[in-house]
Amino acid sequence: MMWIPLAFGVALFDSLKNVLAKRTLKNIDEYVVAWSNSFFSAIFLIPILLFGLPEIKPMFLVGLIVSGTLNVAALVFFMKSIKSGDLSNTVPLTTISPLLLLITSPLIVGEFPSFKGILGMISIVIGAYLLNFKKDDKDFFAPFRAIVKEKGPRYMLIVVLIWAVTANFDKIGVVNSSPLFYSFAVQLYIGILMLVFVIPRFKKNPKTFNQNLKALVGVGILSTLTIICHMLAISMTIVPYVISIKRTNSILSVIFGRIFFKEGHLQERLLAAILMFIGVLLITFG
Repeated sequence: MMWIPLAFGVALFDSLKNVLAKRTLKNIDEYVVAWSNSFFSAIFLIPILLFGLPEIKPMFLVGLIVSGTLNVAALVFFMKSIKSGDLSNTVPLTTISPLLLLITSPLIVGEFPSFKGILGMISIVIGAYLLNFKKDDKDFFAPFRAIVKEKGPRYMLIVVLIWAVTANFDKIGVVNSSPLFYSFAVQLYIGILMLVFVIPRFKKNPKTFNQNLKALVGVGILSTLTIICHMLAISMTIVPYVISIKRTNSILSVIFGRIFFKEGHLQERLLAAILMFIGVLLITFG
């Protein structure tokens, strides 16, 4: 049962990475922080190459290039989201991704959700509503409009939409190489690709870059720990179990938002995150 603490490690390290990233975003822009997430984690993953290279099949490059390129945008929008919004009302929105699959599956492959899956959808929608609910709202639909109108939640919705696409190409990359090697390769690809944005910023203000270098490396280290825990966990049990526990990062984000950034609406957002997490469980195991 070692996979259970490892899966919780994924949630914990990912949440701590978001806390450090949000703090660092006060001093340096989202492109540099997004780059550090991938580039430094790729550097720290280099030792996995010592265990030998897997067989790399032709379709590996398709998964790598498509997912890696799209994830450049996803990473930037993710950083924009937590920079402009509270952790407690942006990160929990990542739990919407299973909801998107329930909507697209009937259209694409003719698969319809079970009764538990429908309950899960309802739970996630209610959670998303409460996440942006304010006591002085007189309009019932105001919380839903807030998701679209406010920068933080809006950017996170873009991230979730991108992830709904890249998840399929990540699978292509993994099955045509290996989980750890693909993780290293895609992080390195994103890191190199983002140098186009980072190098001009470094040249323009090297002092700011150097002053925040420890924090940027820290983001990379936490990203690396997240990846390693994730890969070890899924090697010990089925993926849905790991992903379900990983989604507790939405609950941790609400708690950490309060502890580190004094974010408000703790009760409402914690209840919302718990409802969305229950929704994920119902969809995953429905």
